[in-house]
Amino acid sequence: MFAKPDVVFTDLEAWAVTYLGAQLAARAEPFTNGVTVDHVTPVPLPARLVTVRDDGGPRGAVTKTSSLAVNVWAATEEDASDLVRMVVALLERSAASGRVVGHVSTAGPARVPEESGTPHWFASVDLVHRGTSL
Repeated sequence: MFAKPDVVFTDLEAWAVTYLGAQLAARAEPFTNGVTVDHVTPVPLPARLVTVRDDGGPRGAVTKTSSLAVNVWAATEEDASDLVRMVVALLERSAASGRVVGHVSTAGPARVPEESGTPHWFASVDLVHRGTSL
């Protein structure tokens, strides 16, 4: 067995929240206006909400694959569907942008049944990021 180098990895969840917030704010599509991006689900739900959770993943020598779980809520089914697809595209595009060095796979988006009736979609995007020496 080989020893892995001492590496510190980026908090990819915090990075994704900041990245998506800035990217969505810069967009002109109506469904990207006023989107709240966070790692928690506030109560009450904002009109448009994206949450990101890092579900972890395997580590290589100096890289790690993180599975980002993305939940999207919006006032209409069309806005929620459009927004989750935009978020997925933005995360996939983030590959090769600094610490993120690759996109491995995407699962979804898929509609999530909500008792409240609020349109809710989910996707999972696996990104590879590199660490820095300890």
